[in-house]
Amino acid sequence: MLKDMIDALKLVTEGIDSVKTIAEAVKSGKDYIEAKHPEVRSDLRLMVDELQKSLLLIKRASAVLTNFRFAISADVQGSELVRFNDYFIQSKTEAQHLENHIDDLRTHCSKIRKHGTKIGGEATVAGFTKVFTLLGLNSPQREQKLGQQLDKLAYEDYAVANSAAKMLECLVSALKDVQNALGDGGTMHPENVATAAALLAEYGPEFERTEEQAAQAVKDIRELVKELE
Repeated sequence: MLKDMIDALKLVTEGIDSVKTIAEAVKSGKDYIEAKHPEVRSDLRLMVDELQKSLLLIKRASAVLTNFRFAISADVQGSELVRFNDYFIQSKTEAQHLENHIDDLRTHCSKIRKHGTKIGGEATVAGFTKVFTLLGLNSPQREQKLGQQLDKLAYEDYAVANSAAKMLECLVSALKDVQNALGDGGTMHPENVATAAALLAEYGPEFERTEEQAAQAVKDIRELVKELE
């Protein structure tokens, strides 16, 4: 279960990395845009701003798991069962709320296409490649690669929207796994708290790593958006 979770979170990280790569390219070329193509700056800013919204959902989903910790002293284990059960119910509500926003992310994908098209002329790899040509990167190979990445991010069947959905799947599975460690058949037992806590400790670092990556990417993009205003 843990290995499958790690593999799934790697896919989430790939989505985060794609957004970071594009944001870094935009940042490196923002002065060139300001000097040579100021007319596209507004759409470039809006496009980058759309990219960060899916990262916020990934960060928020990760935090649902990383924010919970068990107390495992013998005298509080009974109350810990109640606390986890309440948290589990609350987390299911939060997960459903986040899942409802996946369709919103697909709308953001269409907005990315819209702004990319206004800059590059068409919602294709060639059009998106032109976005990076206008940044003055002076590397056709890099521009083509970035164009391909943006093309994937801009269509709803791939990338960050799917990464957010995958993160939610990981969250729900991990919490269910911890719940099952506490008991089965709809029961939970105080003597299983230590086992459940150990399992949560295994999942925690993987989710924390993803949460930190998403949080840093969001911070960097917010700064970039301000610089493009």
